[in-house]
Amino acid sequence: MTTPNNEPRNPYATGQQGQNSQYSQYPQYQRNPQNQGYPQYQQNPYQQHQPGYPGYPGYPARPNMAGIQMAQTSMVLGILSIFFFGIILGPLAIAKANRAEREFNTPASAGKVTGWIGLILSLCWVAYVGFMIIVAVSVPSVSTPQGF
Repeated sequence: MTTPNNEPRNPYATGQQGQNSQYSQYPQYQRNPQNQGYPQYQQNPYQQHQPGYPGYPGYPARPNMAGIQMAQTSMVLGILSIFFFGIILGPLAIAKANRAEREFNTPASAGKVTGWIGLILSLCWVAYVGFMIIVAVSVPSVSTPQGF
């Protein structure tokens, strides 16, 4: 596809060269003012979709921030319960995680798990201290010999 000068032809050129070329056979679509600038053969894609293809779903719903905050609070309380005041903070973390899941449908399993771990560790610590107190009280006192 060259011209008499051995130059390549522009397939997009208008005029006699473009009329005879194979590229001029593309259909010409007219703009329709009712379709707001879309070609006449196609509807507005946001109003109607082609059959066989999924529609345009729009934007996802904004997540519930109160549920996310409650789940994060339960996780922080659960982590703190592992190190400090597990008997108090552990049940608080578990309760907040349950409320976040029940009322706001937000997953809060991290708060539950860390709350239970903190509660169990603190109960083990309390049992150990109690056992040591009982052992200390029940062991008879040893008296020292008079020579010392």
